[in-house]
Amino acid sequence: MIGRAIVVVAAVTMLTAAGGGPPGPGGRAKQTVTLLASNGPRPAGEPGAEAIAQRLVAAKLEALGYRVVLQRVDLPNGGTTRNVVGLTSGRPKVVIVAHLDGVRGSPAANDNASGVAVLLELAATLRGTPGVLVAATGAEERVVTGSRVHLGALRLLRGISPQARRGVRLAVALDMVGVGTRLHVRGLERRPNRSAKLLLGEGGSTYLLDGGDSDHAELTRNGLPAA
Repeated sequence: MIGRAIVVVAAVTMLTAAGGGPPGPGGRAKQTVTLLASNGPRPAGEPGAEAIAQRLVAAKLEALGYRVVLQRVDLPNGGTTRNVVGLTSGRPKVVIVAHLDGVRGSPAANDNASGVAVLLELAATLRGTPGVLVAATGAEERVVTGSRVHLGALRLLRGISPQARRGVRLAVALDMVGVGTRLHVRGLERRPNRSAKLLLGEGGSTYLLDGGDSDHAELTRNGLPAA
């Protein structure tokens, strides 16, 4: 199951950028990006497009047979947003996240409707497989929330016990995957962590050290090594 997840992450991500046409996963992912972006900007906690996108993701995951949980995420301004989490049976072995919110004044197509679209394609491929957790997180864009951390990712972690985190073999945050044909694997560590190593093992990928600019940062810092 882990191997299948890794292959699909790499393949679907590159198909999305390279222009795979319908009815393949790349074509479907592009259609999802277009749909999400067409509703306008999705700043965390603001009415309109973000809530529409949350309902769309929840409906798609339910249709795929996932148990859907909506997690409330509190914002520094007193508002709230939500994580949309899909679960199969058993403790999670694979955790795949993509932030659903965006910055103001942008349709947030690449950042990050592209990641959400790939997440949904992965969810379709892994449907019915025990140990899968997929999550469209809220409140990732710190320029909008004013927080120093990615709030949706931290809220997600509250639902995964420290013991369960140790059992996760692959954790991936999909972010800005709609441009280019090469999968860039990013991490906080100078040397790839276990999730990054699994992705890099498929070949055709590049490892980049970063300062923690997406949800993988909070996962990694809290006992769930992610890329």
